[in-house]
Amino acid sequence: MTQILAGRIQYPHADGVLFGPGCAREQLHELLNGLGAKRPFLLTTPSLTRTDLLPEVRDAIGSSLVGEFTESREHTPQEVVLQAARMAREAQADALISFGGSSVVDLTKGVALVLAEGEDLSQVRVHFAPDTGLQLPDLPAPKVPHIALPTTLSGAEFTGAIGITDMSRGEKVLYLDAKLTPRWVVLDPELARATPANLWAATGMKIFADGLEALCSTRATPYTDALAQSALSILYQELPGAVANANDAAARGRCLFAAFMLLPNLLNVGLGVVAGLRHQIGGGFGVPHGVASTIVLPHVLRWNLPAATPQLAQTARSLGLEAGSDEEAAALNTISAVDEMIKALELPQRLRDVDVPQEALAGIAEHTAHDFVVATNPRPVQNSSELLEVLQAAW
Repeated sequence: MTQILAGRIQYPHADGVLFGPGCAREQLHELLNGLGAKRPFLLTTPSLTRTDLLPEVRDAIGSSLVGEFTESREHTPQEVVLQAARMAREAQADALISFGGSSVVDLTKGVALVLAEGEDLSQVRVHFAPDTGLQLPDLPAPKVPHIALPTTLSGAEFTGAIGITDMSRGEKVLYLDAKLTPRWVVLDPELARATPANLWAATGMKIFADGLEALCSTRATPYTDALAQSALSILYQELPGAVANANDAAARGRCLFAAFMLLPNLLNVGLGVVAGLRHQIGGGFGVPHGVASTIVLPHVLRWNLPAATPQLAQTARSLGLEAGSDEEAAALNTISAVDEMIKALELPQRLRDVDVPQEALAGIAEHTAHDFVVATNPRPVQNSSELLEVLQAAW
């Protein structure tokens, strides 16, 4: 029986995406003018302050730059968000520019959230429970415009979602407001030439996982499937070369473009258990999201297989894998290809290898069961004990 299509597709609150080598240097100032920005504020990472890329970005912004925050940290600790927001407020910033990976993009979205809604973040967080569903706070205030200059494949720049870590509880807390989506995203592979191979590989696998979760989502549509399958095919072809040679602007640029094809539609389809697990593994134990995604992905795919066989079989065909008439065999070939990608990219394969203690798995499972991203997982999460089985397999 043909599936009846019904639902809603939303587009991000963004003006556009700029892409190509050198586009930041050539057009960033023009983008700021288009936003009416007179007092832009730059946020970046300590590692990028030690490269020749930061002076290039400063030059592209020009003399209107009113301040910088260069202490972004992994997993976006709440106290760092508040510190950066106070600096931006004191500088009277009217636009924010993020330069770096997912942590600095989330930091910048967090700054925009605090500037608009205040410092009591407990009042604006997302709540989710399997029995009560998703509860979103009303966040009507306008947000300071944000231009993102990503240097990894995290994809955080294409959504209005933020993960901010409550360090006192070791919990990644989620916030969501479409108005926090960057107004412009600048995909310039020249800005990614200093990104280390292992970081590019891990963030590439993170968005590969996002693509698979988008395909398997309970809210997937032919529109989102077409973009996700195409993005997965590009990543499968280009990620190894982009990891091997940071100066391969064509390969890194195509990977960045694949992220653009995929990530904006997460607003429409959601994610699943991989994203939920990485939020808690990352926030609680300092494991980068790309690494956490990589480790749990094959195990989540196997757990989801009874509910996601057709989607994974179609992925095998998109990737050019062996995919005959046996749907389950084709789906298993996709999972095997994921295993082989992880090995070829020399990424960690076990939670124990990244210092996640076995006794912490039950707590991770419990927090994940209450993460709103699992609401669209193809196999419903009934309780945390199911997720504990997945974590034990990954440990």
